[in-house]
Amino acid sequence: MKTLYPLHDFQCNADYPKKIAEGVSVVLNTIDCDSLDKTFLSNDDEYKITCTPLCLEINRDVIDPKEASIAFILSCRLLKRTKVLLRYRIDDTGKMFTVRDNYPYVTSDDATNRIAENDFQAISKLYDGLSRFKRINTRTGNATYFMSMAYRSWKWLETLIFHVCALETLISASDRETGITNKFKRRINNFIAYDESKLEEIYNVRSELVHGRYSFETIEKNRSLRLTVEEVSRSVFSKILLSNDCLEAFQNDDTRMRLFEK
Repeated sequence: MKTLYPLHDFQCNADYPKKIAEGVSVVLNTIDCDSLDKTFLSNDDEYKITCTPLCLEINRDVIDPKEASIAFILSCRLLKRTKVLLRYRIDDTGKMFTVRDNYPYVTSDDATNRIAENDFQAISKLYDGLSRFKRINTRTGNATYFMSMAYRSWKWLETLIFHVCALETLISASDRETGITNKFKRRINNFIAYDESKLEEIYNVRSELVHGRYSFETIEKNRSLRLTVEEVSRSVFSKILLSNDCLEAFQNDDTRMRLFEK
């Protein structure tokens, strides 16, 4: 029982299929629109379904297609600033569904639709790490949810708030704390050596947005903030998901906090 998602803005010269995980592969697009249910299929839909060279193929007997497709797109996002997105889901019954969460890409000059063949190994590792991480406990599940919402948001301020929420979930202590801003920037700097002044700026903007004090600046400034927080989130999550030691550390609060404290 297979489900196909045409991969838009995903280009790679490689031999296919490429296995991502059990029941999840990238395959050549062989969809025949003449075999699909035409009830809700427009000419534009047919063009968009067939113009993409590759599809994400998911075995529904192994994993829920929605869960797997979300994990795959997030793995691509965490790999680098990629444009890959989903518009359609096609089941082997011939039914086509429009995907509502089509993942806008980060507005950036270096966003790409090119995936190198050796990137598939990293995508598979990120996918595996993400699948393991989100199931460890409530904290890791919440962090994954916030991060996924950040990548599914079209507005820069929603993206920033969700990314900061994800980061706070990763690095905050289990007990109520004071001096949150300093701890936020210090702990993340300890983990990925990121500029503390930039970390403080994005945290302060998050606080101003949430508490109604933010004064909107230029589009360029807002775009810059969105890119900064996305870079930080991507770096932190990637480091965790690609390391067995980091994944194990999230099993309890003491070992988790040692990742971020020197």
